[in-house]
Amino acid sequence: MVTSSTLLEQFSIQMKSKGLRILISIRMVIGWIAFIATLLNFGKPTFPVAGILTLYFLFSSIFGYLYVNKKTSSDSGNGIITFFLAFDFFVILSGFYSAILSYPKEYAAVPIQNSVFFSIFFFYQLYIGFYLNRRFSTVMGLIVILGYMGGIGIAVSRGTEVFTEYRLEMQTPGKIVLTIEFLKLILLLGKTICVVKLVSFLLDILENNNQRLAEELNLRETSLLKNDRLVTLGTLASNVAHEINNPLAGIKSMNEYLFSEEEAYLNRKDPLWKEKEKQILWIHRTRKQKREDFDSIRNLYKFLPKVELDFLAERCIDLGIDHLSFEGLTLEFNEEWEFVLLWLKFKTVEKANLLVVNAINRTEKIISTFKQFSQPFSYQDKENVRVGDSIRDILLLYNQYFDMGRNLITEIDDSLESNLSESAIKLVWTHLIFNAIQAANPVNGMVKVKVTKFSEKEIQVSITDNGDGIPETQKEFIYIPFFTTREKGEGSGLGLPVAKEIVENQMGRIEFYSVPGNTVFSVFLPIAE
Repeated sequence: MVTSSTLLEQFSIQMKSKGLRILISIRMVIGWIAFIATLLNFGKPTFPVAGILTLYFLFSSIFGYLYVNKKTSSDSGNGIITFFLAFDFFVILSGFYSAILSYPKEYAAVPIQNSVFFSIFFFYQLYIGFYLNRRFSTVMGLIVILGYMGGIGIAVSRGTEVFTEYRLEMQTPGKIVLTIEFLKLILLLGKTICVVKLVSFLLDILENNNQRLAEELNLRETSLLKNDRLVTLGTLASNVAHEINNPLAGIKSMNEYLFSEEEAYLNRKDPLWKEKEKQILWIHRTRKQKREDFDSIRNLYKFLPKVELDFLAERCIDLGIDHLSFEGLTLEFNEEWEFVLLWLKFKTVEKANLLVVNAINRTEKIISTFKQFSQPFSYQDKENVRVGDSIRDILLLYNQYFDMGRNLITEIDDSLESNLSESAIKLVWTHLIFNAIQAANPVNGMVKVKVTKFSEKEIQVSITDNGDGIPETQKEFIYIPFFTTREKGEGSGLGLPVAKEIVENQMGRIEFYSVPGNTVFSVFLPIAE
């Protein structure tokens, strides 16, 4: 997989390679200037010097261009590039000094007065500037100025006359107007400063961009890995749901069959058994009260055999049945006692059956929700959905968080419906409710879910927590993909952007309000017609 370090390395190689091509292009310009100088100085003492400079810069540039196409800058190494930059200056300076020395003494000022060498020095400073190295560009820029001043010194040492005053004087091959040369030096110095500033500016931008790019790419990698795991989890959830649904359906069917058989047996035993049912009180008693009831039953009906007496006492306590319902039955009522014991067995089976059915229904609902998340949803696949039911399905998934200490408060109007994609809106509730759970204190935190009619056309779903809130400086960024207020590795930064997109595609809107201790996300959905 391509990582951020690999991308940055490739980016660095490409930038360096392009930088080398720019350097070679500037060298080609210097070579063409030298070529023009060669033509202009044909038959003059500086002709050989100009020819050597032309051959050196043109041919070495062509060779360098071919070399860069085959190699990367990392293959070349900074040391080799620096050496050639310094060697180029040595060649230019040698040619400049050789041209001054090649002229007779009375013409020694010609190479200095000629704009060719000044142009070469000027382009060389541009040349070293594109190497993007602050220290090297600064040092070599100053050396270029000193080298040019050295040429003036050589010409003066050979007897060239120097003028320092502002006066109208005919410039001759044996005279140097120092003020003009100073202006040239100032131009070179200004060029050096500009190049160094430009290099510093470009390097600062490059370093900052590289750092930001590295951080952003790392975030992207983390998010992509999480998304990849989510896709895998979705596939796994779909497979698991399929595997669990099949045995669940068998358990549910067998449970219904056993209960119906028990009920049929009781009907065969006494077709009027429902008419004989006494008043049953489903009461909540303390442990002490249950013990007292148990003892009362054993004392009140101690004429029954011990096995039946224990069964009667345990079943009445377990089922919450008032034992006084059998107060009128004495030992002589054998058939009635047989019915009571049979009826208690049936009520025990009925209670067990209810627990099994509830457990199966809850499991099926959880599996159904997981299957919805494992399948891509379509915004066009809309239907009238009870908003309260869709929220309860998601609360069921997070039930363990509220069992651990957080307090859940719900105020849901079950009559409100909206025309939307159920799987899509459930994903919104998943993100918002889980964000609220994470924000609330695990021990005494509070999460409140409220569904109300906001207006004649809108439903308002408010999800509130009493956590620390969203910092003021981060509020404007919460809907930006990959931005998260969680600790590194705890959030992908995609939950709220995805929720916002889904809500808006359902023709709704999402708003939030946050201060420390009270954060509210409100989703407004159109009421179904």
